[in-house]
Formats: sequence, C-alpha cells, structure tokens
Amino acid sequence: MNAQWTAKQLLDLGLSPADLRARAKAGALVRLRRGHYAIGSEASPEAEHLRLMRATALDVAQSSVFSHTSAAVLHGLPVDETTLGVATMIRTTPGHGNGSPQLRVRNTSLLGDHITVVDGFSVTTLERTLCDLARLSPLEWGVAAVDAGLRRGADPAEIRRILALHPRLQGVHVAKRVMAFADPRSESAAESLSRVQMRRWGLPEPHLQFEVIDADGVVVARTDFGWPELGLVGEVDGKAKYGRLLKPGQSAEDVIMREKRREQEIRRAGYWIVRWGWAEIVDGRKMATIIEDGLRNALPRAS
Repeated sequence: MNAQWTAKQLLDLGLSPADLRARAKAGALVRLRRGHYAIGSEASPEAEHLRLMRATALDVAQSSVFSHTSAAVLHGLPVDETTLGVATMIRTTPGHGNGSPQLRVRNTSLLGDHITVVDGFSVTTLERTLCDLARLSPLEWGVAAVDAGLRRGADPAEIRRILALHPRLQGVHVAKRVMAFADPRSESAAESLSRVQMRRWGLPEPHLQFEVIDADGVVVARTDFGWPELGLVGEVDGKAKYGRLLKPGQSAEDVIMREKRREQEIRRAGYWIVRWGWAEIVDGRKMATIIEDGLRNALPRAS
C-alpha cells in the first residue's frame, strides 16, 4: 500500500475535500504539506522529515537541491529535532519566494561540485552541508554536526576551502570557530554538546574516550570524558537503550549488573565517576554543577 499520497490521488479514489480534512483531524491521514498526505506516523523525527522531503521534491523545480537540515538527515548527521518540521533547499536557478511553512528555500551560491545524490535526492555534498550547518546552526549543533561529519570521513581541508570561497556569507566566522573546536573523537551528539557546555562554563578540558587502567595495567573501561590528573571520569547517559546492548542470551538485568561491575572497577582504579543526561546538557548550569561536585569529591592522582 502506498504510504504517501497527493490530494489529487486521494480525490481520484473518491474521497472529498471534507473527507481529507476529517481524516487528517482524526489522525488517519498525516498532512505533510499542502496537497500531500501520508498514512500513519513514522518511527522517528528523521524518518518523518524524509517523508516530508519526498513530498516536497514533487512540487519544486528539479534544479533545487536539498541542503542544511534536510541534507544533514540524508548524510546521517545529528540535528536539533525541533528543526525537522521544515525541509531546506538551495535554489540553483533564478526564482522568487522563500518557500512555505514546511519549506525554506535559500539562494546561496552553490557550485556544481558541491552537489551529489543520496537515496535519489539531489543534495549538497557532505563537506558543503557541514559548512552550511556550521555557519547557521546554534554553535553546539554546528559542533555536533561537524564532529559527526569528521567521524564519517569528511575532509576538513575541503570544508575550510569551501568556507574560503564565500567569505561574506552569514556565519562564516562562526563556522571557523566550530572547525577549531570540532573533534571526531566525540561519538554522539550528546558528547559534542557536553563539550560545548564545558567550554561555556569554564570547566577543565577533558580527555575524550578516556581509558581507565587499573593497578595491573589492564584497561577496565573506556569513558566518554576523563580528567585523569583530577581523578574524575564522566559519562553521558541515555546514548542507547539497554536492549541495544544485549548480547544473545542476555537480559536487561545482565546488562545492568555488567554496568555496575564496570563502575566498581573504575572506582577501584582510583576515579570518581559522574553521569549526566540530556536534561543537564540542555541546562548547562546543571551539567556544570554535576562535574564541579565530582571534581570536589575526586582525589587528585599522583603524576
């Protein structure tokens, strides 16, 4: 069964405009944008955004290219979920208007070698997408995108070259700050945003993907963050559900016990451990307080 329909297709099937409105109000149909509907909701905001992109592609000129947030979704980059209700494109030919409530169209200069195809969509390349996100996203989300892009093999020299081609574009100075701070060792958006908050709140610079070594020289854990000279390690909770960590034959209780044993090994190695999640990342003061309390409780290690 077709999961997406134009209004014309549904009307041709015998539904009336009143039927469409009633079914959309009842939730039986999801209105993606004007004249486009889908059946049911997708499992994730990113999947919903891809559905919006498919509907959008039917209504715009073929010369328009998906960019910014939409390109980020296609390239598998992290984005703020609150921005996913609007598809984003760059117009490569003359035109008027900036789109609609579900579409933002930009007239930014775009070279042919900055365009590629992903999953059938014409889209800005990974490096060009990272440039645009670093320029125009809030700093923390620009860092998260570039961290992830570098981890996926984006060429930092190419990103800087693209930025140099358009020195007058809005946010180029912000993008340069993002590039200076980006680090592919951050393995999740939560880690990237945490690093930004640490810098904002004046916390000591952490080691990333820090290995905890016990008295016998055995690596007992790898933590998201470490301040070895201060005797502290930090981890961002909520990166994966326990179910995703299960090995064949294991239960959630097995995973919980394994995590408890791991934390015991970290403490035996002489480290205090602190944890935080998305609520604290969003409110940087709360995250800073957790880390500051940990620094006070930890015992500095002998060098």
